[in-house]
Amino acid sequence: MPSRTRASAALLCGLWASLIAAPASLAQDASLAQAPGAIRYDRDIRPILSDRCFRCHGPDLGSREAKLRLDEFDDATAERKRGRAIAPGDPANSLLLQRVAHADPDERMPPADS
Repeated sequence: MPSRTRASAALLCGLWASLIAAPASLAQDASLAQAPGAIRYDRDIRPILSDRCFRCHGPDLGSREAKLRLDEFDDATAERKRGRAIAPGDPANSLLLQRVAHADPDERMPPADS
């Protein structure tokens, strides 16, 4: 499996798991959320987004694409014309996950040339 496909699959799995677990983890005791096997956004997900997404969807207005910031929760989860980039608790409707797993290389994120 090419490294780009492997990285995309890892990103998809991590984000999928975090989106499913987000509502449940908020309701759990904080000590359970810190368990070694628990997926944590700052430790596990944010670094992937930072490495793969923030160059085009981060804080730099000059290089931002699609008017989308994935480094800010409110913007990443905001309702848009086509839906939410990240839909907490609803991974099937998270556009980011759909784009990471997209069959068409022209639609898949991150772009091959990034």
